[in-house]
Amino acid sequence: MSSIPKTMKAAVYYTNSDVRLEERPVPEIGPGELLVKMEACGLCGSELTEYYMIPRAPLVMGHEPTGVVAKVGEGVTKFKVGDRVYVHHHVGCMSCHQCDRGNYTLCENFTKSRLHPGSMCEYFRVPEENVKFDTLLLPDNVSFEVGTLVEPIACTLRGVKITPIRHGDTIVVVGMGFIGMCYLELIRHSPAGKIIVLDLNEWRLEQGLKHGATHTINPGKVDPVEKVKEINNGRLADAVFVAVPNIKVWDQGLSLCEKGATIHFGTPLNPKIEWAVNPNKLWFSEIKMNFTYSTTHVETAAVLDMIAAGRLDAESLITHRFGMDQVPEAIKLYKEAGESLKPMILPSLTKTK
Repeated sequence: MSSIPKTMKAAVYYTNSDVRLEERPVPEIGPGELLVKMEACGLCGSELTEYYMIPRAPLVMGHEPTGVVAKVGEGVTKFKVGDRVYVHHHVGCMSCHQCDRGNYTLCENFTKSRLHPGSMCEYFRVPEENVKFDTLLLPDNVSFEVGTLVEPIACTLRGVKITPIRHGDTIVVVGMGFIGMCYLELIRHSPAGKIIVLDLNEWRLEQGLKHGATHTINPGKVDPVEKVKEINNGRLADAVFVAVPNIKVWDQGLSLCEKGATIHFGTPLNPKIEWAVNPNKLWFSEIKMNFTYSTTHVETAAVLDMIAAGRLDAESLITHRFGMDQVPEAIKLYKEAGESLKPMILPSLTKTK
């Protein structure tokens, strides 16, 4: 590795349209920690959510990084300078009540264990617990760019794991953005029969067919309830995955559930939104709901193994690449929801004045 500079470039968030390339100090590391030189960082949909981002601004963006170990702290034996790594931004403490129950994302330490100062910067510090529990060596056949997809795909794996899919079941995925496509990539390896995807964007529906869907529905053109029944011999879906943070879409997902179905919600809503659901109908239909927040070391390791084995078509989910100076353009592209899925932020493409 070349010598480590004193300062670095960082993408600093103020608003969706105001992300500045600023000079920040390269973080110092302590015992058990790593300094990683970022090579690629995915742009996450949560980083477009102004109700979540603006109250914490200004802040260095990024939590889906891969990179090269630039420096190791005292006591680190698992990694060495020059190693190619994937790093998860949150980990549980592994010793509290929630962690003992396997609820690692509910651990009080989970959101405290963040990368510093973020990961959309040239160098970032990995805390000791993240080094110990959820920093993984990238196999030679997994690129830095594809490695950044480990975390978001692992988020969807948690939802797939807790949603029963029996042999021959009919599955519906609502929303063919990046997260919906991640659900689809995993569901295609399940014993499901029909896999039906919904989106208003015809290009995204076409991508869905490439990633394992058997049928597509554009709810802007046809009644999705009637169309699912037409496809499925008069029945609705045995499991529904909703990948759109919109209350009307949540209602739509619920309307597509057959009696006894399970519906999984994979994206959060604005905390001010209240959801009016008829509990009597749910009770008599025995429809089950579940939710997952983020992901854990269990799923990240599994997803990396699946990617390395060639079981997931992850690379085709990356549709655009930007420098750190172009993050506002990447955000605009993401929000337009056109012919794009996952924008990647790369230091190698960053232009400085």
